[in-house]
Amino acid sequence: MTGMIVAMTVGMMAGLNLGTILSILLQDFVLSTIVSVLIGMFIGYWTGKPVSLMASIDGMLAGLMGGMMGAMLGEMVNRPNTITVFVDIIFLFVILILFQMIHEETGTKKIIGRMGNAGFVTIVVGIAVVGLLLKLENNSAPEIKDSNEHIHIQSTSASEPIEENNNRKLK
Repeated sequence: MTGMIVAMTVGMMAGLNLGTILSILLQDFVLSTIVSVLIGMFIGYWTGKPVSLMASIDGMLAGLMGGMMGAMLGEMVNRPNTITVFVDIIFLFVILILFQMIHEETGTKKIIGRMGNAGFVTIVVGIAVVGLLLKLENNSAPEIKDSNEHIHIQSTSASEPIEENNNRKLK
């Protein structure tokens, strides 16, 4: 059971992380999906192979799902730096928790460092880093004034506001 969980976790997180980063870097949804799915499946298979065929299949399917979800996430975000750091921090947190589970299952329970729980430290540092990035990105967003002197923050999303509502005049 532990081997299946390890294969699924590593395959999913590798596919999710790689899909998000490739989708942002390549700006090609199809290519980033194919590459991240294949690599996620390979990592899931490779991680589960020493355990059993069932663990390999679970790892492959989790890698496939993580690769697709990562590519979709990277394609839809309008703050690529923040989401990249966020996904990387989640990856580190999950891998740290996975190592703790492996140590518990093998009977070599260790306390990582003097802080006790490395997962908790990862979450706190991760929240701080993502919060800082969000603050910096919000401060750098350009402001636009419309004809009514309203201030709008320009986003980089694909959807554009409907112009007819902005051009409508009151009589």
